[in-house]
Amino acid sequence: MSVFLDGALVVLPQSAGGPQITSLRLFRGRVIALGVSPHRGEKILDLQGFTLYPGLINAHDHLELNHFPRTKFQERYDNAHQWGEAFLPKLNEESFCSLRALPLRERCRVGLLKNIRSGVTTVAQHNPLHRPLRQRCTAPQVIGRYGWAHSLHFTPPETVQAHFRQTPPNAPFMIHLAEGTDEVAAGELSRLQALGCLGSNTILIHGVGLSRDDQVQTLKAGAGLVWCPSSNHFLLGQTAHVEAFSAAGTLALGSDSRLTADGDLLDELRAAHATAQISPAALFKTVTTDAARMLRVPDRGALLPGYRADFWLIAGQPTDPYRNLIDLCPEDIQSVWIGGQKVYQNRAYSPVH
Repeated sequence: MSVFLDGALVVLPQSAGGPQITSLRLFRGRVIALGVSPHRGEKILDLQGFTLYPGLINAHDHLELNHFPRTKFQERYDNAHQWGEAFLPKLNEESFCSLRALPLRERCRVGLLKNIRSGVTTVAQHNPLHRPLRQRCTAPQVIGRYGWAHSLHFTPPETVQAHFRQTPPNAPFMIHLAEGTDEVAAGELSRLQALGCLGSNTILIHGVGLSRDDQVQTLKAGAGLVWCPSSNHFLLGQTAHVEAFSAAGTLALGSDSRLTADGDLLDELRAAHATAQISPAALFKTVTTDAARMLRVPDRGALLPGYRADFWLIAGQPTDPYRNLIDLCPEDIQSVWIGGQKVYQNRAYSPVH
């Protein structure tokens, strides 16, 4: 049976006319019509006074690491490899041992809950796709087809090459790169190019140390950048320059894990907005349509016919929903839906019927 959503302010992409009060028809987990009248006998949800945002896409997380506290051992690092070398030995100390001992299922659950509460319906995992993340009922949905390497520091070059070559051309290949402000970070793009691993499906995570020429080379290859500003500021004291990637439609936002980041994807949107590099409307694309394109999930990120019915609700109908998104927190989100099915209900609100 189809479901008719009536009267909500639907936050559409600017390319589709932007936010508008309209109706949606859902069938078999997808949006099949926009701006239509109800059919006799179909289920109708009266959403007057509500706003419907498309499910957000988090382009970078380490889902099994979000139970760790935010951690560093000095004020600033020249690059994230220094932080990693300092952090890894600490994992054998008592405070971290007890956290490492938690079952993998519980650790993954913390990361998934962090995301679903912040309106994320699709998330990219930068680590193995652990069994708890592979289940069809997982909320949010975890990208299942991807290749990855940790970095050029912690992954041998021949392994980076092998993983890149094993990644299908229509799946993303993700790697932490240029996560620093020193010469080491500045030299990493040329090293990746020398390995033959900068392609149209390559997604660079962080990119703080990319020079202007590096950015030109990356864009020329058709590769993309995932921006994690709060993590960058915490470890490095600065973040990437992203305007060129945003203009090209090859910029996505990632929350990173709580080990180094502010928290969830809504926090990351605020951190990104605080840099004053791109507009709220452009930021909206980094967590919806542009992220979907980069991660090769083209049926997500918009509430348009043919797209998967992933969305979340807030009360009220703001005059500028793109700017309003920057100010939202998990407590504002009433419910989250994936494939037309409710997967999360905030107990502070009565369910919509």
